[in-house]
Amino acid sequence: MLQFFLNTTDNFLCNSVKRVFEKTERSYKATDFGVDLRKELQSFQDKPLGCVIGIESKFETAIKLKIKMIIGLFFVLIPLLGFSTLALISEIEIIYAFIMTFVVAILVSSRMEEIAKRYVLTRQIA
Repeated sequence: MLQFFLNTTDNFLCNSVKRVFEKTERSYKATDFGVDLRKELQSFQDKPLGCVIGIESKFETAIKLKIKMIIGLFFVLIPLLGFSTLALISEIEIIYAFIMTFVVAILVSSRMEEIAKRYVLTRQIA
């Protein structure tokens, strides 16, 4: 059961990263901003989701923002609501809901960063 949940979550993360990159690439190609996609993808290799003020391009910022919104919605907000409800029903301290949500967010964030690195690597090879 746990393995099924982990596989489903991993598939969701992989598909989300792929969709974000492809959608952003299409929109930048359609508007013809003169963005060199190979160069933009190379900038993701070191820290795919890390923020460096002043160095990021608009393309890179758009992708990072979309990925972080996915993490925030699906792996912070929804787990927080679920854990809070569970805490209220079972009369456990509400702080445990925040702790569990934090743990989920950290685990998903590190996994999402690894997926983004691998996606960029496969895009550069192709």
